[in-house]
Amino acid sequence: MDQSRILPDGNDGIEKSVSFSKEFVDNFQTIFPNIIDEALSKICYLDSRNIRNRIKEMTVYYTLEKKPKLGELMLYAYAMLEDREAWNEEKRHQAYLLACVIEMGASYFLFTDDIQDDGKIRFGKVCWHLLPDVGTLAMNDACLLRSFIQELLQQNFSEPLFFKIMEVVNKIYFLTAMGQHMDVTLERDRNFDNFTMKCYCEMNEMKMAFPILEAPIMFALILSNRATKESMQQIHNICVDMGILFQIQNDITDFYNWNGLTKSSTDIQKGKCSWLAVKALELSNEDQRRIFKECYGSCDPTHVYKIRELYEELKLPQIFVQEKEARYKTFFRKINELPPGCMPDVKFYQKLFKLIEKFEI
Repeated sequence: MDQSRILPDGNDGIEKSVSFSKEFVDNFQTIFPNIIDEALSKICYLDSRNIRNRIKEMTVYYTLEKKPKLGELMLYAYAMLEDREAWNEEKRHQAYLLACVIEMGASYFLFTDDIQDDGKIRFGKVCWHLLPDVGTLAMNDACLLRSFIQELLQQNFSEPLFFKIMEVVNKIYFLTAMGQHMDVTLERDRNFDNFTMKCYCEMNEMKMAFPILEAPIMFALILSNRATKESMQQIHNICVDMGILFQIQNDITDFYNWNGLTKSSTDIQKGKCSWLAVKALELSNEDQRRIFKECYGSCDPTHVYKIRELYEELKLPQIFVQEKEARYKTFFRKINELPPGCMPDVKFYQKLFKLIEKFEI
């Protein structure tokens, strides 16, 4: 086995991380379906061709429409953490498979999110639950996908690695569900006194920061046999602010995606507790707050326009730039305060930043 093909040389770790993760991204359209087909062929109790085809169809429907950024992040981190002597073909396969599982997990949450938000368009095509042969089967499909993820992991990881991975997977499910509960109840109750930055950050720490940023790095730690209670806690402490920033960027994207060509833009109409809404309530004077309360959460185009106009009047897009820079500074302050000899170390986070600063979820 030519080890250089598995993990290319790199003096500072960046080259090998970029090369390894880039290989996955460049070949994802082939790697992912092959892994799914292999896993389906191994399920001895699955005789129904229709169900096999259904699982295959739902796993690729969203997953192959997007760049595998979470998988890329995991592989990027893993290549920096793993000892070169430990690399072999099995490790490479496990790393790619785990990256695919992360992408499938993201698709699972997109399914459920679109159902709850009554989404119409995702990645420029009709949402899964609106397809003619889906409808009320959408939730069962989501359950199938979630169960298939565990099946895939069981096929490819033995104890104790499997249980360590599943511990993070289950935490993703639990935290995301709690964050989604907060999201839905805040939208439903329309009590704008609860639209606070504290509440917003708490919600998105659970439904965005952990599954999107923290968990992929934790998987890299587990696969490289560097996961400890201290290292896992450190990941959370360092990355939580950047993870919340991803959701803020999502909210900004929703604001600018007015034509809804790639994803339905519904935050204003649904009355979502978005960063823009929270910030608007923080900065509004009495008259502006009255307009917000009268118009926010309405599908009336006139009301939607007034909210968008209010956001522009309050210069929220410009304030977002300041928010972004502040969170970057917090990230670097935290890593510079890390003690010597910690794992991951300062250099790991410095290199990781080169990837996550370009993230668009």
